[in-house]
Amino acid sequence: MSKAILVKGGRVIDPASGHDAVADVLIVGGKFAGIGKFSERDVHKQFSDVIDVETLDASNQVVAPGLVDMRAHMGEPGHDSEESIAHGAEVAVRGGFTTVACLPDTEPALDNVAAALFVKRQSEKAGFAEVHPICALTVNREGRELTEIGQLIEAGAVAFGDEQRASDEPAGILRGMRYAAMFDRAVIEYAQDPRLASGAMNSGYEATLAGLPGMPAVAEELAIARACMFARETGCHYHAPLLSTRNAVRAVKRAQKLNVPVTSGVCAHQLAFTDEVVRRAYDTRFKVYPPFRSEDDIAWLKRGLKENIITCISSGHRPVPPQEKELEFGRAPFGAVGLETTLAAAITYLVDTGDLGLSAALAKLTINPARVLRLHDRKGAIAEGLDGDLCVFDPKHEWEVTESALASHSKNSPFIGMKLTGRAKFTVTRGRIFELAHSNVT
Repeated sequence: MSKAILVKGGRVIDPASGHDAVADVLIVGGKFAGIGKFSERDVHKQFSDVIDVETLDASNQVVAPGLVDMRAHMGEPGHDSEESIAHGAEVAVRGGFTTVACLPDTEPALDNVAAALFVKRQSEKAGFAEVHPICALTVNREGRELTEIGQLIEAGAVAFGDEQRASDEPAGILRGMRYAAMFDRAVIEYAQDPRLASGAMNSGYEATLAGLPGMPAVAEELAIARACMFARETGCHYHAPLLSTRNAVRAVKRAQKLNVPVTSGVCAHQLAFTDEVVRRAYDTRFKVYPPFRSEDDIAWLKRGLKENIITCISSGHRPVPPQEKELEFGRAPFGAVGLETTLAAAITYLVDTGDLGLSAALAKLTINPARVLRLHDRKGAIAEGLDGDLCVFDPKHEWEVTESALASHSKNSPFIGMKLTGRAKFTVTRGRIFELAHSNVT
């Protein structure tokens, strides 16, 4: 016996298939069973083992595949108070995300089978969004000894990368990419040269006025150009996850023109703020990594998104406890929470501005990241047999981002006090409907 969920009368947008029309979506036993016109009677007639049909009215809403995030920092293990896997998965559901890839910069690092299995177990126990580990490419993220990539894939690793490696070991990265290519897994290489990326905000005029050390754009551009060359050498799929400068976009574009297996992404908040805003606000909520750049850089990021040089939009979710963000700007940690604002930021700063159509923006939040993470056989699309994950949202709903509106334990969002457009109303995953009254999910 199984349960069915019938989502009625919404505008169904599935970027993977190009479907964009008012329709019903049927989920049976946690899997998509069809798009069309259904009644409860039709469901019982077609599926004799269905004992219960839960109907969701999606009139005047957009029904999209569950969003897929590929850049969330979970504090667990090591810093559970910042964001446990269970709570991070719950926060993700509130933002319309049903699948989240967590990064390996935990303590200890996600560099062994036990750690990968731990992430999967915690996710299953929580029962909200699925959380998948991006495991370390090298032991303890030191850039030297390779991790057991094959075993980690069997344990659930969806990609590899060392994420803020303290030292620069190009030989280790090259070996790791060569090995990952054998298993058809992406390497998501941290895109900053650590020898140059030591400032507190974007290097330039605004940093000088603010009296803060600058982080030059070339720190990012050198790291991306080198990783693109390594991808050309090894045939490994390289994903540049944190583009923020015009020349970084150009570097990825050049590699793609040479048919190098390179994809790229941008965090949603990078489209909203400039270094001038950072200098004027002088508030650590605006201290993110990479730093907010210039208007010209944002224009290039939008160009990269339009031209599909940049194929993914992620949250870059990094909770930071308030007592740490209250330090002076130079000492405060980088980071911003983003799982609950990413969809709205994409709509507000891309769709509503006319830079991207809604379906094109959703592709960068669903099927494209699912493909990078090799989860597209289950996630990122509305197709028969795939996991029945949905994000039902109102693209016209205007809301103010306040600390009380965010469920994350940390409230370090640069959008606090601002109005955004678009918000998830329901999230469907694991055979359950989560109605988001924007209080605690139950």
